Amino acid sequence: MNRDIQKTLIYIILIILSIVWIFPLISMLIIIVKSPEEFNQLHYWQIPSLSHIPRNLITNFHLAWKKSQIGKNFINSLIYAFSAGIGSAFIASLAGFSLVHLNIKKPHIWFLGIFIGNIFPFQMFLIPLYIFLNKLGLYDTRTGLIIVYVGICIPFALFVYRNYAYTLPKEIFDAAKVDGASKWKSYAKIFMPMSKPAFTVVFIFQFIWTWNDLLFGLILSERYRPVMTALSKLQGARGGVPVTILIMGALIASVPTVVLLLSLQKSFIRGFTLTTEK
Repeated sequence: MNRDIQKTLIYIILIILSIVWIFPLISMLIIIVKSPEEFNQLHYWQIPSLSHIPRNLITNFHLAWKKSQIGKNFINSLIYAFSAGIGSAFIASLAGFSLVHLNIKKPHIWFLGIFIGNIFPFQMFLIPLYIFLNKLGLYDTRTGLIIVYVGICIPFALFVYRNYAYTLPKEIFDAAKVDGASKWKSYAKIFMPMSKPAFTVVFIFQFIWTWNDLLFGLILSERYRPVMTALSKLQGARGGVPVTILIMGALIASVPTVVLLLSLQKSFIRGFTLTTEK
């Protein structure tokens, strides 16, 4: 096939995929610039008067924030997402370094024993976790949910760190050992600084997963629920909530993940490429 034809086909496919991806975003923007009354009266794709748009945006934002009490849940989700991203990355980095660069017997068995936690559906863990948190007095606490989120995130984080650890030459750590560096010093001074790409991948993936979680936050807490439970509350409000407010609530909840991806996209792509080489 002619190279020019191949390029043309690739561009056509990319344009189609871009349109498919952008279409829902445009749809959301058209919805939130309308008032509930305008949404019912105007054609779906019709944009209201430009003078109404600022007022409609402010009103929809205020109603979404107030009706769902999204502010409190927003803070909870930030705490959970940062804790899960950083906590799971730290624990997985210790395990990944140990499995690859320390003389541990049967490291593949240890890895499979931890990673197998990702095989089963998370619904299986709900009752054991509920009993576990109740017995420790951690049910309906931020600490309890942080422990759950960090634990759930560790298997995938270990997969990333273990793969990345294989890309680091063992000669570096052997040389450090000859120079008298302890295992902890090799981990802290060599492995950790060199594993920033792995940290970026783990942090972004686990931040987004934790931020979008509804299941554990809904079942394992009542006072300290994450932001997705606020959206479910908004959807299930008495008397119904206008679509414009629902979409505005969803847009508010998506802001942190979008900002995170845009700010770390280069590091994420580089880290993801390196950690999937093995």
